[in-house]
Amino acid sequence: MIEFQTVWGWQPALYLFLGGMGAGALVFAGILTLIDRKSNNTTICIAQWSAAACMAVGLLLLLSELTNPMRGVIAWESFVNPASWMTWGAWGVLAAIVIAVIAALCTMRTTAAGIAALFKGFKKARPTVCKALAVIGIILGLFVAVYTGILLMSAPGIPFWNTPLLPLLFTISGLDTGAALVEIIALVVRKRERMTERCSELLEKAIIVMVVLEAVVLAAFLLTAGGEGAAGEAAAASVAAITAGSLAPWFWCLVMLCGLAAPLAASLLALKAKKGSDTGIIVLSGALGALIGGCALRFLVVMAGAHADLVAETVMSILL
Repeated sequence: MIEFQTVWGWQPALYLFLGGMGAGALVFAGILTLIDRKSNNTTICIAQWSAAACMAVGLLLLLSELTNPMRGVIAWESFVNPASWMTWGAWGVLAAIVIAVIAALCTMRTTAAGIAALFKGFKKARPTVCKALAVIGIILGLFVAVYTGILLMSAPGIPFWNTPLLPLLFTISGLDTGAALVEIIALVVRKRERMTERCSELLEKAIIVMVVLEAVVLAAFLLTAGGEGAAGEAAAASVAAITAGSLAPWFWCLVMLCGLAAPLAASLLALKAKKGSDTGIIVLSGALGALIGGCALRFLVVMAGAHADLVAETVMSILL
């Protein structure tokens, strides 16, 4: 009988979503910085603060899942194995949070003025510093997005997760939700600062590309799960639970409809709209759909993880 895992609860699932979305927001904040920082300064700054907050809250949720909360306090000192993905991931997330905060402080006009008062050469060097931090943020953001998938892929005994397609899926989804978050921020601050048409089109096109890639990788992820033996049976049960079982309504409504179809349609409509027309409602609906779908995807993948009875299979192979 197939048993679904119960060790990973809602906290890790929410971490996977917040970590990926925060990483994606940091990536697109960096891209906007490199393209046109002055025209999108407020949007970039809020996106950087949001990225840091998402990753920090997500990490706290992950640590709260520990049996002994005190382990979370000493966790950083314990990650000393350079061959462990946990070590690389822990320090990668921490570095991404630090870079996001520093970049946000340099982007904020008030704090930038304060830094310039302390360091005379900062005002002149600020554009270069912001661009350098943007490049570092993009690299770290991509790493954190990949790591959210590797963290789940490395969990033993659950074949549905043990595939390199999972980090790829979570990376693309993280970039998608990160771009959606930046779009929402731009809509909120547009009375104070309207995003340039070039950057707005860039985000819409990025979302279209991400949605198409996510749909392709998601299909490959579900279609390739399965095979012979206990591992294949467990993976197939996970796929069945998501696509045709008890989790199917949530998958088709929240992931496929809200998370993929809605953002794709909204981005296409926004790109085809006449110049000067207000597409705020369309963009907002697509962005919110992307966030709902991205969050639902993590929860469903975590909930559908089924254990493989490898011990029983090994015993049977020996007896037979």
